[in-house]
Amino acid sequence: MLGKRYVSKKVKELDNRMGELFSDCQERTARSFDGTKIAYRITGEGLPLVISPGVFTSYMFFHDMKDYFKQKHTVILWDYRGHAPSEVPSDLSTLTIPNHARDLKYVLDDAGIDKAILIGFSMGVMTILEAFRQYPERVYGLVPIDGPYTEGYGALTSSKAGQKIFIRTLRFLSSNPWLVEWVKPVILTPINMPVAKRVELNPTLAPKDEMKLYFDYIAKMDWHAGFQALALMGEYDGSDILDKVNVPTLIICGEKDSWTPKRISDEMHEKIKGSEYTIIPGGSHATPAENPDMINYRIDLWLRNYFHELVEAGHNYQPTKAKSTTNRKAEKRSGRKALAKGR
Repeated sequence: MLGKRYVSKKVKELDNRMGELFSDCQERTARSFDGTKIAYRITGEGLPLVISPGVFTSYMFFHDMKDYFKQKHTVILWDYRGHAPSEVPSDLSTLTIPNHARDLKYVLDDAGIDKAILIGFSMGVMTILEAFRQYPERVYGLVPIDGPYTEGYGALTSSKAGQKIFIRTLRFLSSNPWLVEWVKPVILTPINMPVAKRVELNPTLAPKDEMKLYFDYIAKMDWHAGFQALALMGEYDGSDILDKVNVPTLIICGEKDSWTPKRISDEMHEKIKGSEYTIIPGGSHATPAENPDMINYRIDLWLRNYFHELVEAGHNYQPTKAKSTTNRKAEKRSGRKALAKGR
């Protein structure tokens, strides 16, 4: 009982803090192909930047990026299906990377944006690569940050057999989250930062306030959906997309990232022709929180090099009109028929 009250208190603190950090954003909801409500926030005007976060997390690490770019860019931050405040679908088998990419398209449609720069963090890298596969005509460029295109768990599992065991474990936990629900109050205690620094984070760079948002969000998550999304992430393989990417691409990775080892980013850079590559010294898997300034400056330089005219147009960028309710209903019906393709 006390544990539930403590978790509830921390979730309320998270909602209040997120409200403060993103108070300049409009909160909106898009209905995806199967009717699932996808929550997103939008601010600024100009060449659109759309940020796809990681699994079991939200976009809390990107408030600095939002503040930096909103003067000359439309910035969109959204949450995956199954990730609050987006809706948890009744069928958890729909929590696939192809469906996340499909949801992203409906966010673009709802916002009236026909083409954008796609920025992906962690699982968001898979999402934006899959988005490019599905609708390349709507992608100006790609910015993968600390994320894999395959081998979703990186160094955590050193073999395909290990990956399969990990996936089976996640599916079991998705069906039986009560087995680990007791962990939620523990995650929210002060012990979380020392453990995280020991396991993954750079102990000299990781900001306590930023990581508090992360741990509070984990407690807010629906763990049925979270573990299922993690399992389906492990099954995704976007290897065949890389040599087809023909838009400007900037790959960013933390030098000491153990969740997505540097070798995976090396492979992406080698296979995506003409891609640029930046390694954040000492960075872990949480580089957007550890070193946001370096990431923002690097992306800004890349944008000015490849999209100078669009960036300088700034407020003159004119998004298309959002699609009508009638069109969305028609697409919803066709989306249901195509649902099996995303599983």
